[in-house]
Amino acid sequence: MTTQLHILTRPADELVTALLDRERAAGQTQIEVVDLSQQAAPDYAALVDRVFAADSVVTW
Repeated sequence: MTTQLHILTRPADELVTALLDRERAAGQTQIEVVDLSQQAAPDYAALVDRVFAADSVVTW
């Protein structure tokens, strides 16, 4: 199973939420979400590790 990392730079809107739900429902990809808009001090070192561990990265 492939891993797809979604990095949210602003709160998720309806389009983002719908696309993430659709990807999860398909069940062929493990979806991970990092919401930077909800973090006062993001751990960028950990984020870089997650980026390199994922098969693909999407930034919103």
